[in-house]
Amino acid sequence: RNVFLLGFVPAKSDSVVVLLCRICVEGVSALKDMGWDLREWLPLIADRRFLPWLVKVPSEQQQLRARQVSAAQIAKLEELWKENAEAKLDDLDAPGVDDDAQPVLLKYEDGYHYQNIMAPLVKMEADYDKRMKEGQKQDNLSVRWDKGLNQKHLAY
Repeated sequence: RNVFLLGFVPAKSDSVVVLLCRICVEGVSALKDMGWDLREWLPLIADRRFLPWLVKVPSEQQQLRARQVSAAQIAKLEELWKENAEAKLDDLDAPGVDDDAQPVLLKYEDGYHYQNIMAPLVKMEADYDKRMKEGQKQDNLSVRWDKGLNQKHLAY
């Protein structure tokens, strides 16, 4: 998840490199058995940018065409990707995507005012909880039930 932990080790042939995590290089002894010299591990980032053979440096014309994206836009796009993996930056301008809830107040005019502010917040929390629970599912899982020596049920 952290790109700063990634690096590479040149393999036996010159045209092949192996991407490895720094933690894996230090902790997994099976990598040493593969014939790679792990002392040659180098990070993928140098001088605050990816190595040029990994990510091509954009030309000056491409840099002029690039658009500025704020951190808030990036966060909203990442949230949108959870629902639609094909979403693009232009999809943030679509109606209904940027429906931020109203801030909670200390005092409300009446019950309807309170309901109009709190109901969207409750719905947003319920939708978030539902997405989190659905994201925790696992496929191809089998559970075996048995009785232990103490006559209690065991699942494994």
